Amino acid sequence: MKKAPVDTHIRNVLCFGDSNTWACEPFKHIASTPTRLKKSDRWTRIMAQQSSFDVDVIEDGLSARTTVFDDPVEGPHKNGSRLLIASIETHAPLDIVVLMLGTNDFKLQFGANAFMSARGMLTLIQQIKGYYALAEGGPEVLIVAPPMIMPIAEKAYWGDAAERCQGHAEYLAQVADRTGCFFFDSNSVASAGRDGVHLSVEGHHALGRALGKVISEILEIRSM
Repeated sequence: MKKAPVDTHIRNVLCFGDSNTWACEPFKHIASTPTRLKKSDRWTRIMAQQSSFDVDVIEDGLSARTTVFDDPVEGPHKNGSRLLIASIETHAPLDIVVLMLGTNDFKLQFGANAFMSARGMLTLIQQIKGYYALAEGGPEVLIVAPPMIMPIAEKAYWGDAAERCQGHAEYLAQVADRTGCFFFDSNSVASAGRDGVHLSVEGHHALGRALGKVISEILEIRSM
């Protein structure tokens, strides 16, 4: 009996997000210098390792990135909608685009609520769908709800963000359902660390293991 052919095709997965995709360690205090987790502790790398497919993961994580808001403090380049298509073109061809954004929409300077942030995510999905409208096929899109902002988050940055972000995952799930995207809620396996915003090492590992299974299922469907 002949053996089934081995699938040696490398799948390209773009992770487009903010500091939790960049892998910023939770801050000790407001004046801390941002530090980045080593590669082996990042959820992106763990996800790739846990996948049943050979995955090349591309990390496009920019600290303070929003969905669609120009940041009057840190600059318009923090607006995810300004750079998403450029990132997709740069790293093409892609099999999956993972979007984990929305946390920074809740900063004081924006004052957004959960619905407004999810509406920003919808705009990003529309950009992707529009870009691939005339293509024979485009990547699958996985929306990941980011960890909820905790009440301990620095008030000078976040104000009442812990209240305003309530329901965020539910709204993002609706966006995914209505646009034909896949969805995963990071809060089902992890939560923010000591600063109330950023994932701890343990959170990265838990999220990476969970998403490894999710992208394997997506890639299995895609390969049929």
